[in-house]
Amino acid sequence: MADEHLRHLYVGEPDEDLIDGLEPDQLVNVMDLPVARRHLSRRVEALLWLLRVVLMALTAMVAFAFVVGVTRGSA
Repeated sequence: MADEHLRHLYVGEPDEDLIDGLEPDQLVNVMDLPVARRHLSRRVEALLWLLRVVLMALTAMVAFAFVVGVTRGSA
């Protein structure tokens, strides 16, 4: 097995030793820090926008099917 300090990389568990070593006020301060925005390529941004549009279309289709099913009654 890997070294103990690298175990979380292979097992998938978070490295709780770092979190446990913080004082409560330090933990609150660290958790309140803003996370920097990730810079994505234009292709990835376009794919994410396409995904948003597809999800909105699917949501509209499901809502329409639900409303039609409720108003007409399902047999």
